Amino acid sequence: MFPRRFVVLCVIGVAASACRPREASRTTPPASTASAATPVEASDAASDPSRLVGRWLRSDSDYTIAIAAAAPDGKLDAQYLNPNPIHVSKAEWRRVGGSLAVVLELTDRNYPGNFYTLTYDPGSDSLSGIYHHLGLNQEIEVVFSRASR
Repeated sequence: MFPRRFVVLCVIGVAASACRPREASRTTPPASTASAATPVEASDAASDPSRLVGRWLRSDSDYTIAIAAAAPDGKLDAQYLNPNPIHVSKAEWRRVGGSLAVVLELTDRNYPGNFYTLTYDPGSDSLSGIYHHLGLNQEIEVVFSRASR
């Protein structure tokens, strides 16, 4: 069991580091102008973890992620339904370059540590990313849309 968990953690680490913006592309707008403050405020609102709270329906199936709360320490109170509940062993969020990233790990029958790495898109109010199916050694692109607010 240790080697599989180690591989999962390594994959998550690589995925998280690949999503980070390059230092050269980061710019900080001057704080003294009103027009420069608007993008910063919009970015802060887009990375507010409370935006993750809700029911999210996967576009290609009836799979649902239900997020009841997003704690300041990065923990999510989340359920995964297919359509019955599947045990969520880890649910976390973090800010990555002004965006919200979500990791949801499943450990249950037929879910041997499978996990999602998702990014919140405030424009479409959706979660998109990769479902890592360890049992089949597959990575599937997925999109979740908000089912209710």
